[in-house]
Amino acid sequence: MFRHRSFWVILLITAIVWLGVTMSEHDDYPLQVKIEWTGFDTARYVVTHADTLLPLTIKSNCFLAIGRYNTVRHRPYRIVTSGDTVIKVGDALFDNLLRQFSFHGTHGIKSNLETLSISIEERQRKGFVPQLRNVEFSFAEQCGLAGEPVIKPDTVWLYGDTATLKSISEVVTSPARLTQLNDTSLITLALDPVWLRHPQLHCSTDSVHLFLPIDRYVEKTLTVPVSFESGDKQLQVRLHPERVDITLWVPVREYDNITADMVHLTVDYSPGDKSQSLPVRATLFPAGTRVKQISPSTIQYVIIY
Repeated sequence: MFRHRSFWVILLITAIVWLGVTMSEHDDYPLQVKIEWTGFDTARYVVTHADTLLPLTIKSNCFLAIGRYNTVRHRPYRIVTSGDTVIKVGDALFDNLLRQFSFHGTHGIKSNLETLSISIEERQRKGFVPQLRNVEFSFAEQCGLAGEPVIKPDTVWLYGDTATLKSISEVVTSPARLTQLNDTSLITLALDPVWLRHPQLHCSTDSVHLFLPIDRYVEKTLTVPVSFESGDKQLQVRLHPERVDITLWVPVREYDNITADMVHLTVDYSPGDKSQSLPVRATLFPAGTRVKQISPSTIQYVIIY
């Protein structure tokens, strides 16, 4: 019994040693590497031809060959290009490939393929100014817009066939709700994916960035003289009162810069008007401010004959 067990142990050890020696010997091993072409806009361009496999024969031991197979099975060899490209399959390509995959222990590499190539063609395109649509804004207390919102990019491109592009009239944002805004923000908004309704269409982007300049506002009250406006330039009047208070919402950072001479208040009189008082309106006030109230909102007048 002991002799039989010894025999099988010796046989097993011999087989392991033989297998290790055999797998350590250098030999040619085939390898199929997947090719991934990158660097160009896949929405703008359509691939008309591309080599997607690179057949290789690499001399190394079997252990390293198994490792290489497991590596390339999950990772493609990436080639960056921006247009039609033809690459010679030779030492330069092999060196790049070995570096990208960190292959070691190779003692020769060759391929029966002479070149790798890709051909791309630009699709028809149509530009759209993205429209801000179906977006609700609400600001935190005493906050508000401090300028015009800006959408970037200012042009969205649809790519496809001419007939389908003609059927699209606009590109707009998808519904969104922005609440409690209290500081200048750059917000990403999804676009309504109209292109998905047409399988042959592609879009340059599926979202846009909305820049919202936001300031904190405080009240500022100024006492301002009121101007009398009438079609009859010879008409003499006396206003009661001659000066009124206007309360503005002003950005905190501009509070000290807003003065009464920046505001123009008027009352308008039409000859024959029998009313005893006229409404006051603000005809000029600083950009970026908002009128909260005018007090009093109407004033009396007396025509001097």
